[in-house]
Amino acid sequence: MANRKSALPIVLSIAAIAVIGTAGVIGYGRFSSSGKRMNAGSYYGTESSDEAALIVNDEVLDAKGITRDGSIYLDYKTVWDLIDCGYYWDEGAGELVLTLPGETLRWSSEDGSGAVIDDGENIWIRAEVIRDHSDVELAILQEPARAVVRTTWENLTTCSVIKDTEVRYRGGRKSEILTDTAAGDTVVLLDTVDEWSHVSTADGYIGYVKSECLEEDSQPALTHETEERFVFDKAAGDETIVMGWQYIDSAANNQYLSERIAGAKGMNTISPTWFSLADDQGNVTSYASAEYVETAHAAGLKVWGMLGDVDGQTVSTGEVLADASARTTVITQLMQAAAETGLDGFNIDLETISEDQAPQFLQFLKELSLAAHAQGLVVSVDNFVPTYTWYYRRGEQAKCVDYIVIMGYDEHTASSDEIGSVASIGFVEQGIRDTLEEVDAASVINGVPFYGRCWVERYGTTVPDTQALGMEAQQEFIEEHNITLEWDASVGQYVGSSDDGTARYSIWMEDKESMALRLDLMKSYELAGAACWRLGLESEEIWDVIAAAYQG
Repeated sequence: MANRKSALPIVLSIAAIAVIGTAGVIGYGRFSSSGKRMNAGSYYGTESSDEAALIVNDEVLDAKGITRDGSIYLDYKTVWDLIDCGYYWDEGAGELVLTLPGETLRWSSEDGSGAVIDDGENIWIRAEVIRDHSDVELAILQEPARAVVRTTWENLTTCSVIKDTEVRYRGGRKSEILTDTAAGDTVVLLDTVDEWSHVSTADGYIGYVKSECLEEDSQPALTHETEERFVFDKAAGDETIVMGWQYIDSAANNQYLSERIAGAKGMNTISPTWFSLADDQGNVTSYASAEYVETAHAAGLKVWGMLGDVDGQTVSTGEVLADASARTTVITQLMQAAAETGLDGFNIDLETISEDQAPQFLQFLKELSLAAHAQGLVVSVDNFVPTYTWYYRRGEQAKCVDYIVIMGYDEHTASSDEIGSVASIGFVEQGIRDTLEEVDAASVINGVPFYGRCWVERYGTTVPDTQALGMEAQQEFIEEHNITLEWDASVGQYVGSSDDGTARYSIWMEDKESMALRLDLMKSYELAGAACWRLGLESEEIWDVIAAAYQG
């Protein structure tokens, strides 16, 4: 009996130890870190060894590359959309074209270089081509195959890793491990959530690390300096531009130059609408005149001849620009006109470019700029506000042309569903702000209107009648319909309407007050200047406002 009694405490102790041990195992499992690693193919979504992951600016793309003979290839559309829209696929020639300041490079799927694959559905570009010939940073990595690309270095926050740690798929110790990072490594900080930081690693993983393992850099550790070989020469100086467009639709209209510029105080550049596309081969209709240029120069004006496509042209601009031979013909004829007349530059106003035609438009601007700048000629290009034409790639335009001109008007047009201003102050500012996201202010000119729109809403109809009116004609419309104007600060204009029982008559007035407000806004953004559409529609007092803004 004594032996049995003495054994009881031992049994209880063993049981207690077992309970404590079990609780310890449970506790360890609850609070310990998971050592499980996520399959890299699952993370990147690459389903086979023939696919390659693409990581661009700290984002894993849904689009995938392909692998061929140990090399990674990226599809042309992804490259154009997200990496470098300087590449141009010439469908007719079956060539990939890259126009740089010092050379034009060409590759095809048949040249034996392996730079391009044409599989009948997609065009694929070898990653090394992009790495070696683009103003980007691109790392080619294996196991799994992936390309890690950075195209922008602005607004980055970087951190230094201060001790070895794991990068996990999600924030939390139980999340699977993506990769490891060591003390001294640099990561891009994307966000911080509680004790975890969302980061992007140099080798293309985006995940979470414990914040205590990071130290934020006082200055971003990732910077970039554009190499000289990617920088196009420019012909523009540093003077403020005040340009007026003169509408010319025949050689005879050149005779009105002196009349148009007689009271144009403060204007230093004039752009006559001289050039348009005549046919599919790229021949150009021209009203260019050496006498006109001589008269303008004598008045202290530089002349930028405009190439436009909105005055009843039946030729498809996009199709002409898609043809390499036609592009060359256009440029050759423009350069010949410049040599014969002595003009100082060109203004490009091609307004019918659709999204799918943007690549050939950019290619044309590059080729024209190289030819023009070699002769000291300025190139400016007109763009609708980005809201309507986000696909114009203004940043790429600005690499080669001298000036980006915002057409800061036509907020409401003859085809608008509702009546309203041609250029409210909010519309103008948004156009400027959006453009400056892509282009430096020193290269931006904002277009201002010398016209407004009258609106007639006839009872019994659903579509208003409208007409664009010059500044003097606006006043006549106001007087004819007994309209009383009131200042509307929300649009920065005098606004008024009247009703005669048969229709409602409305107008958003363009005058010296709206112009002064607009110019003050433009100066606050330190833009390169103003462009006025168009000469002959303005009131005399407008030039006092313009001269005061840019000469006072």
